[in-house]
Amino acid sequence: MPIHKTTPAEIIKQSIVVFRANGYYRTTMNDLAHATGLTKGVFYHHFTNKEDVMKKALQATAFWFDKHIFSIAEDELIPAQQRLIQMTDVLYNAFTRSTGGCFFANTILETAHVEDTFLPEINYFFQRFDNALSLIFKGKYQGIELENVVQQTIAEIEGTIILMQLKKDPSLLKNALDRALQKL
Repeated sequence: MPIHKTTPAEIIKQSIVVFRANGYYRTTMNDLAHATGLTKGVFYHHFTNKEDVMKKALQATAFWFDKHIFSIAEDELIPAQQRLIQMTDVLYNAFTRSTGGCFFANTILETAHVEDTFLPEINYFFQRFDNALSLIFKGKYQGIELENVVQQTIAEIEGTIILMQLKKDPSLLKNALDRALQKL
């Protein structure tokens, strides 16, 4: 295997692909080193252990969602319906152009019954998702009704991502995102 220089960010990017394909527990440091073209020794130069890599992979993915999806909701100069359309378009592309479903949902389902190591990163993602949708729906709903609509929307999107993976049918996600738009 050729050894080449790479940045920690590039290592994380490749590691995300491996974690999404294999899950946390079925991924080894050898898998991660191989995917990045590094030796395990060089890999350990950048990261303490697999847990460290996973935390940084979850953080990098959350940053991507912040930058490309959740930030759309924060631009209150754009009407709520248009913001939600933009968000759902990017969400659809994010989950249909890559394999493995939702990295955060998959990780919590895989690890929650064993350990809570990744809860801060996963909670951050879902809180940002909640905040983004709250900004979108706050013009139509208030208080507990707003909370319920937001939580229902997240649950439907995440559940549909699982079904889409199972049935290999992206139209399921498109329909769920369309139902989110109908709530406005």
